[in-house]
Amino acid sequence: MSIVFIGTGNVATNLASVFKKKTNENIHIHGRTERSAKQLAEKLQADCSFDPENLPYNSSLYIISVTDDALSELSENPVLKEKIDNNLVIHTAGSVPVDILKSLSGNYGVFYPLQTFSKYKLIDFKTIPLCLEANTGFNYDKLSKYAFQISEDVRKINSEQRKYIHLAAVFANNFSNRMFAIAENILKEKQIDFDILLPLIKETVEKIKNNSPGKVQTGPAVRNDQKVIDKHSELLNKYEDLQKIYNFVSKNISNNK
Repeated sequence: MSIVFIGTGNVATNLASVFKKKTNENIHIHGRTERSAKQLAEKLQADCSFDPENLPYNSSLYIISVTDDALSELSENPVLKEKIDNNLVIHTAGSVPVDILKSLSGNYGVFYPLQTFSKYKLIDFKTIPLCLEANTGFNYDKLSKYAFQISEDVRKINSEQRKYIHLAAVFANNFSNRMFAIAENILKEKQIDFDILLPLIKETVEKIKNNSPGKVQTGPAVRNDQKVIDKHSELLNKYEDLQKIYNFVSKNISNNK
């Protein structure tokens, strides 16, 4: 028996690596191309395929970790349906409902790790929240056994909850990282290294570990310091998009203090 990973991207790379390390089952990698499948499989010393006809038949678990569009295509793939043959199939997407997989198998679920991933940095899953959902209690129990092998934080989350978790994660991670990139560019123009901000960023994160983020908000907007806000906005005169972002976020903070 084996765990089949369909996908070779950031999430698939991290999940396949930790499953290889923490479980006793064989790992099989299936990629869209021969190159991507072989690259990940060689790292894990695992078998691989890139033609759906060569996917393992009747494996214990199929994990689809691809883009949302690709997931939609795979959910209608007759070859994949034949290979799964009513075994448990799950996806790892944050914003896709669980029942997208019901056309592939009578046993399906979601295994959504709430974290940002990169192929080139493998994450320790021990404290990562794993959001699970399944179409039956039996399948949920099976999924949770896998989940507890890699993480101490396993949560039962339905599709409606998960889409809002994914939305919140975009604000908390993707948007905040974009703000870091903007800050880096502002500093770079004046030949200042970004690392000057790292202690500030670290303290910001530390504060929200034990406090509501809204209650520890600081800065000119929460103080209604319009003179400082106007000065900052003026510095951004030649960057219309950044000026709009600055003014909009400042107003949002001021209105919600």
